[in-house]
Amino acid sequence: MGQIDRLHALNQTFWDLGLRFQWDEATWAVLAPLPDLRAQLREYLGKFQPHLLGVYDVDFLGALIEQNLASPRSSIGLEAHRSF
Repeated sequence: MGQIDRLHALNQTFWDLGLRFQWDEATWAVLAPLPDLRAQLREYLGKFQPHLLGVYDVDFLGALIEQNLASPRSSIGLEAHRSF
């Protein structure tokens, strides 16, 4: 999978999981060199969505995103884990 394909797959997964943010190509250019998805999430969330770090554990999000990327047809959204 190429870098742009990976970016599009991540953005689709974010949406599928109820995460209402998207990474553009400029953001991806900064995040892509980081060692793994969890490092990318820590960097992005720390700079642009710090309130989410108080709600979601980065390791949990990383595992959920990776699971969804590996099996995109069995989308597991964060909404299913919320109680109202």
